[in-house]
Amino acid sequence: MTSMFRLLPIVAMVAVAGCATSNPGIDVKRFHLGAPVTRGTIALVPADARAPAGLESRSYFDAVAAELRAQGFTPVPVGSGPAYLATIGITQNVAVGPRRPSPFSIGIGGGGFSGGRGGGVGLGGGASFPVGHGSQNAIEFDAIHLTIKRRSDEALIWEGSASVGIDTRSPQASLSRSVPAMAHALLEGFPGPSGVTQHYPYK
Repeated sequence: MTSMFRLLPIVAMVAVAGCATSNPGIDVKRFHLGAPVTRGTIALVPADARAPAGLESRSYFDAVAAELRAQGFTPVPVGSGPAYLATIGITQNVAVGPRRPSPFSIGIGGGGFSGGRGGGVGLGGGASFPVGHGSQNAIEFDAIHLTIKRRSDEALIWEGSASVGIDTRSPQASLSRSVPAMAHALLEGFPGPSGVTQHYPYK
C-alpha cells in the first residue's frame, strides 16, 4: 500500500524568548463522543495523497500502525474493505523562541481545541535551522494528527493530536524519534479522555 503523510508547509521564526526545551514533554489532545469503539480492521491513509512515498514516511506509518495494533485494531490495506479509516498528518517546523501550540485544530460536535496556524516544513527538508545538533538556540516543533472514521458511513468517531518541542541541539530532535513517541502517547489507553490536554514524558 502506498502511504504518504500530509506535511503542512510551515517555517516559523519568532523572537527569542525563554529557554530551549531540554526536557521535552508531549502534549496530547483527543476528542470522541464517549461511545464504546468496537475494535476491528483499520486502514491508514495519508492526509495528503499527493505527498511522495518513501522509506521515511513508511516508518512513520508503521509506528502508528503498531500503536493501533496494541490497542486492539488490525491494520490492513485500504483495498481490503476495512471497518475503519485512519487519516494521518505530520508536521515539523523549527523556530527560535518558546514552545508554540500544535498547528492542528481538533474537535467533534460542540467542542474543540485550536492550535497555532503558523509555520512548518515538509518531511525531509527546508528548515531555517538544521534539525538536530544545531548551534542556534532553536526549538524543533513536531506534531501528529490522527482521525478515525467508520468506512461504512464516514462518521468521524475519534480525533486527536500530539505535539512536542525539542531543542535542535538534542539527539532526540528528529521525526524518526518523535513520531513513535507521539503515536504511543496519543493512542495510549485508547480512546482516552475527551476534551482535555494531557502531558506525557518524551522518551
